[in-house]
Amino acid sequence: MSRFFYYNRNPDGNEITDCVCRAISAATGLSYRATYRLLGMAADRYGCDKLCACCYSHLLTGWLGYKKYYCKNGEIVNDIVEKHKDSKIIIRIDRHLTFALYGVLADIWDCGEREVDCYWIVD
Repeated sequence: MSRFFYYNRNPDGNEITDCVCRAISAATGLSYRATYRLLGMAADRYGCDKLCACCYSHLLTGWLGYKKYYCKNGEIVNDIVEKHKDSKIIIRIDRHLTFALYGVLADIWDCGEREVDCYWIVD
């Protein structure tokens, strides 16, 4: 079982629907505002909403070069975090993006029991 740590990367401390920006910023080390701008650039380039999965997938896989891994066996967030406890990872579940840092799930809520769609290993 993975550990959970409350972590809010939003610079204003707001708990809003900005999970895409929070997760990418935290996992990559980019500032929140730089991540927000990159998401906007990807949205302009690909004609998509910067918070939709196809748009941030272009940013993570295409622009930043992280490999995308798909889950097809019902793995949950805690499984993926434990499997990659020596890495920083960005994890996508239904309508949410989260991240883990070396075996610790870090987010504004504990989504550890939710089923994973895909994930990216940052390092």
